[in-house]
Amino acid sequence: MSGSRASRNPRSRTGTPDRGGIRKRGAPTRTDRDGDLDMDASGSGRGRGGKGRARGDSGRRSAPAGLSQARDTRRQPDKDKTLDALQKAIFSSSSSQANIRQGRSRPHERQGLAQVSIRGWKQSKAASNPDGGIESLIAFLEKRALPPSNDTAAHSRIKISKSRVEGDAFVISVRPEQVPWLLRINGYTFAQEPLIIQEYRPSSANHLQTQPPSQATLDTKARMTAFLEKRYSVPTKILNLSKLGTDPDLLAMGMFDTTNTESKFFPALMKICELTFDTPAKRKDMVQAVSLAENKLPNVAFVTTLSQTFPDLKNLDLSNNDIKDIQGLLAWRWKFRELDWLDLRGNPISAQPNFKETMLKWYPTLRTLNDIQVRTTEEIVARRKTPIPVQPAIFQDESQIGENFVKAFFPGFDNDRNDLVSGVYDAKSTFTLSVNPSAPRGLRTESVSGWESYIRKSRNLLKINYLPARMARTFVGADKIREVWDSLPKTRHPSLLTNPQDWLIECHPIPGLPDPTGHSATGVGGLLIIAHGKFEEFDGPTGTKVQTRSFDRTFILGPGGGFGGLRVVNDMLCLRAFGGSEAFVPETEQQPPIPVVPQTMQPTPTPIQAPIPTPVPTPVAAPPRVHPEAKDGFGLPAPGKAEEQVRKEQIVLETSFRTRMTLAYSEMALSGNNWDLEAALKNFEELKVQGKLPPDAFLPGV
Repeated sequence: MSGSRASRNPRSRTGTPDRGGIRKRGAPTRTDRDGDLDMDASGSGRGRGGKGRARGDSGRRSAPAGLSQARDTRRQPDKDKTLDALQKAIFSSSSSQANIRQGRSRPHERQGLAQVSIRGWKQSKAASNPDGGIESLIAFLEKRALPPSNDTAAHSRIKISKSRVEGDAFVISVRPEQVPWLLRINGYTFAQEPLIIQEYRPSSANHLQTQPPSQATLDTKARMTAFLEKRYSVPTKILNLSKLGTDPDLLAMGMFDTTNTESKFFPALMKICELTFDTPAKRKDMVQAVSLAENKLPNVAFVTTLSQTFPDLKNLDLSNNDIKDIQGLLAWRWKFRELDWLDLRGNPISAQPNFKETMLKWYPTLRTLNDIQVRTTEEIVARRKTPIPVQPAIFQDESQIGENFVKAFFPGFDNDRNDLVSGVYDAKSTFTLSVNPSAPRGLRTESVSGWESYIRKSRNLLKINYLPARMARTFVGADKIREVWDSLPKTRHPSLLTNPQDWLIECHPIPGLPDPTGHSATGVGGLLIIAHGKFEEFDGPTGTKVQTRSFDRTFILGPGGGFGGLRVVNDMLCLRAFGGSEAFVPETEQQPPIPVVPQTMQPTPTPIQAPIPTPVPTPVAAPPRVHPEAKDGFGLPAPGKAEEQVRKEQIVLETSFRTRMTLAYSEMALSGNNWDLEAALKNFEELKVQGKLPPDAFLPGV
């Protein structure tokens, strides 16, 4: 990325017509009615009905004379198919940035009914009934699937009169407006078995299973993948996306012929990246530097999906674009939290006041800006230290009451809130919710966008001063708490067992709680539990992930008539924008960042000039003890043996030494826990206590 700057020119001098690079000049990226990217394949700028231009595509473009006529001659049916195939090839795959729903017109919908499938009932205890549990299941659904309390248009409960069994699915027909009522109880427990409730889409599922992709779809996906391969350097882990507007492969595909196709190219490219590097870990490890140099970008709004696909970038080159001020980078504020090297030379923004200070504020690990060192490694390490050092969590439990409560509460909140309320909340339990839309720290403006489901119930005492309003947002009693919980979006918290690094939980005994029986004038003992973490939020009717949020939740537990003799005295939930879990790491465990040293590269066939991340080899140690089952070379490096295989063999050995299980069972325990040693050991202890491990799981003599 450093290279020879004097030879660069932000405008092409090759004689190629100025297509505007990958700059967005017309309407913002459009979406269809499902909220998906609208990859209009026609290239004509017409809407759904074919009458008139798409919004923003006025035809007034700063192109040389004759270019518009040339574009018209290229708008052939084969190009239409190519761009349509691009949409199918890229957006039909499962991705965190796409949610395609096909097969929208269904016969039962045209008749005024919609269908919903229910699974899991065949594994329930009710399945032993003479009718297979169907009658009990229908009664359960009609009782639990209620309209929202604020739905004044709903005057009756669901009445299921049409149903059938398809394999392991029970399919029912209801009015379309009642479908969300059923989807809200997805995960509820029926006869000791959680139910899976989804919209029934036979036409979509059959089409995806029986219709192979067209040759045009495969060709377009292959061409996009081939383009990505040309632009990615395996040894340096650099993705070169510079000068995209003059790339012959992209021009041949017609990517910049219209504003519509141009604005959708980069999000489509990021989908290809997600398919190529198919896990977040691969994307973090294999792509550490990206260049977007010389693309005539006025801002990063068009390429903002880069921060979603590669959030852990170390090096980013934006040199020789047209970014004028801080507003042009606003979409990447608080993104790229591990960014080490940033180049914005050749952009007017570099001459703006407070440019350096703003970049240092946005990117806490940034060391090099515009090829000038702005921080040392020691300064970055010192910034992580606070006046009050981050200490490990303190969990002062009593008889594992707090541990068992936490392990049961969050899965219950995700899957069956009604049973959770009935189990540990009573008529005097209190629940409050508050929202902090200004987090993370440092934001000077607030936005309630995305918080609509919570904001009317939020009890933020810094903003609500009117006492009746404050009291109205305190929910007392199991019925009130159940009502407000039912109105909140569906959530999924990370597993405490497999993802402990995403949590910070403390527990402290507290005396003097009011005795619910009134027998003790001095009160009774209880527990104060404070949990910090994150959860994924889902849209109820569609089951689509909306976003990730951070939360803080404080419980006061006391003796009562609930499960385990407990009751929740008070439950306070505070929500904020997702801010990661780095603040949970005690300073004694924080390691200084491994420096990524920029190196000036000599001109090579690879067009990108960028700092090369310096690889740090991981030392491989031999197992310290002899295992009775280990064959020669097991756990030891050897020619042709991958380092990852050596690492896994050593973890298997360590697990076996600690548990005295056989190598086969040790490997099963690790693979079932994502090769997390501590999680596997904890799972082993639980299964051992429950007596679920067979004798042959252990080594002879144990």
